[in-house]
Amino acid sequence: MIAVRGLLHFAWVAACLLAIAAHAHEGHDDAAPGIPAVLDGRAPRVEASSELFEIVAVIDSGVMTLYLDRYATNAPIADATIDVEIGAVKGVAQPNTDGTYTFKDPLLARPAQVPVTFAIAAGSEGDLLTAEVVIADPNVSNAHASPAYPWKSWLWIVGGLIPISMIASGVWLRRHHRNMEIAK
Repeated sequence: MIAVRGLLHFAWVAACLLAIAAHAHEGHDDAAPGIPAVLDGRAPRVEASSELFEIVAVIDSGVMTLYLDRYATNAPIADATIDVEIGAVKGVAQPNTDGTYTFKDPLLARPAQVPVTFAIAAGSEGDLLTAEVVIADPNVSNAHASPAYPWKSWLWIVGGLIPISMIASGVWLRRHHRNMEIAK
């Protein structure tokens, strides 16, 4: 009986320590330092693809960097013409020496949720890709964002249920043991 009680106390202390360790203190953020939490560690992205092309656009401070490749082979395409239409803004993305393309507009530096269209011409091939971009306001707190580690909230629940179930088991074992002694 003493061994069961000791085991129950040990399990209860271990569960409490585990639950405390999993709980982040006030002001704690698991995002990397220097990256706004509102962006969840990433700059806003746009992805679109077709049977011919695949394009990924990363937006940072009013500049959209475009990565264009062939869909089937994932080979980069450095000699294409990309017409960009984002909201009411239209323009041509400028090719860079590293094989990427750049499109700049002040609209890309403001919070928005707008459709974006890419008209791509590479050699004799052409395609029209569409998507939607969401640029969050970095000045607004994202209090309703999902936690970086959603399992931590479950640890609190499990940390509370383990001691309760162990106490209930201990009470049941004690009553069962007492009933066995009475039956003798």
